[in-house]
Amino acid sequence: MRGVPNVVVYTPTDPARSCAIANVGIKGMDAMDLAKSLLEKDKIFTVGVESASAGVHGIRVTPHVFIQPKELDKLVAAITRYARRASVGH
Repeated sequence: MRGVPNVVVYTPTDPARSCAIANVGIKGMDAMDLAKSLLEKDKIFTVGVESASAGVHGIRVTPHVFIQPKELDKLVAAITRYARRASVGH
């Protein structure tokens, strides 16, 4: 997701500080709204995280060990779609 316009990946790039949990946000989109849209429209469960003190405004993604690559592809496609909409003001 790094490099996708309007997507902010809050998970550190340092392997010593990252694991199977990620936090991804979209510029200009409330994390709770993103989590709700992903669940209701895409059937993808995530948890919205809004932490002003930590500067994190995204969704927590914690894929299970049994998640298939096609399911992760669906998540990436959905986040990319919402990020594109954010860039045009929808």
